[in-house]
Amino acid sequence: MSGCAVFLSIHFDAEAFDLKSTTEDRLYGRFSYGRYGIRAGLPRLAAMLERRGIAASVFVVASDAKRHPDAIRALRDAGHEIASRGEDLTHLPQLKERERESLARARDDIAAVTGTAPRGFRAPAGELSPHSLQLLAELGFTYDSTFQDDDNPYVFSLQGNRKLAEIPTVHALDDSLAFSARHTHARVAKIWREEFDALHREGCLVPLIVHLRGDLGFTRAARIAALEELLAYMASRPGVRFLTGAQLAAQALAEGGP
Repeated sequence: MSGCAVFLSIHFDAEAFDLKSTTEDRLYGRFSYGRYGIRAGLPRLAAMLERRGIAASVFVVASDAKRHPDAIRALRDAGHEIASRGEDLTHLPQLKERERESLARARDDIAAVTGTAPRGFRAPAGELSPHSLQLLAELGFTYDSTFQDDDNPYVFSLQGNRKLAEIPTVHALDDSLAFSARHTHARVAKIWREEFDALHREGCLVPLIVHLRGDLGFTRAARIAALEELLAYMASRPGVRFLTGAQLAAQALAEGGP
């Protein structure tokens, strides 16, 4: 890969995240951070990305896509890629023989909202089963973005002469981990800038993961100001391109061997 690609991905985690620890009738009080992401975080982030001219890959849980179809369609219409994170954040290994059905249902539910089947997938909690990659390829996905084992995209060779691109991530460039550790936005921006500078020097992929949520995400007013400043800095560096997961996958599949 020539130059340095920045892959900005957004986790559209609304009620689905809160429902991991509570029930529908208790989505109030401290279980409202997901709604913050939709009401305040998403408009703020979308406006910033429009100002910067950046297209992101939005990984959405199918249950949240059904709850917020207008928000998902607005992101689609703004030029962002809509990808899948499964049905309801259940870890894939827990699904066992129901995994194919769940992946297919999530794909179809998202397609019903956007009009197009998602091409990308990222596993909830980063957990895949031994069968996940094969199932994704058979269900029409072109890439996964779950692994953390390389600096650049690569290609899996699977049964049936199928191929699936992998777009690896970096733990340090996931905002939820830093904010859950109570780092300030200034500290997170410093960490991300240092990571970016090192990856840029090496010509590596820079995979950023941003959450909408008010507790673990980058969309609070002070935080997003720091994020915009950081993205502007990245854009100013030589050879930097902002690419979606679909664009990276197409490039990897065209250029890379398994």
